[in-house]
Amino acid sequence: MSNQTAAKRGRPPKISRSRVVDTAIEIGLDRFSMDDVAARLGVTTPALYTHVAGRDEVVRLGAATVIGRTMVAPVDGDDWQTWLRAWSTRLRVELGFVGGELVDAIRDGLDVTQLEITERGIGLLLDAGLTPAEAGHTLWLAARIAVSTGPSGQSSVGRVAAATRSSAGDAAPVERPAMAAALDAVTGVDNDDAFAFDLDVLVAGVEARLVA
Repeated sequence: MSNQTAAKRGRPPKISRSRVVDTAIEIGLDRFSMDDVAARLGVTTPALYTHVAGRDEVVRLGAATVIGRTMVAPVDGDDWQTWLRAWSTRLRVELGFVGGELVDAIRDGLDVTQLEITERGIGLLLDAGLTPAEAGHTLWLAARIAVSTGPSGQSSVGRVAAATRSSAGDAAPVERPAMAAALDAVTGVDNDDAFAFDLDVLVAGVEARLVA
């Protein structure tokens, strides 16, 4: 057997499902294309489809991979309020750009061994007086807030408000003054993102439940 043949047989495969997903993560789950992945791996685009069904599957698998990597790092916070805000903020920074796909990834099945970090958060919520079900619902709501608000640094409510104002037309300030005032407020230059407001409401709601 020639050395060339031996080297060829011993060479690892150029692509695999994990390599496709990792490459998409490197490029960016919010902007990669299957052609981009194929080019970076040095294969044809059709070759990718022997490992994944398509871009949507790659995004879901990538979201599950990223959340697993994100959740093994510790989150600071000695009380549940601080921990919950820090945890949700990290989720948004790391995964806000793949919000819907992340929810799908979790529903499709996520390796719970990757989520050791939530053990501390749930423990803090239980110590504060929530039931296990309430603690679980609280984390799930915080996660949904994080991933549905959109990428960190972008005002998702501002984009929605601008679209709403555009569709409402000039009649909105006269016929719908309350809505017009709200749209003006959330699209102003000093507007903060809805993410902080959503977290404030969540924390206040949990605090109210604890003293009820």
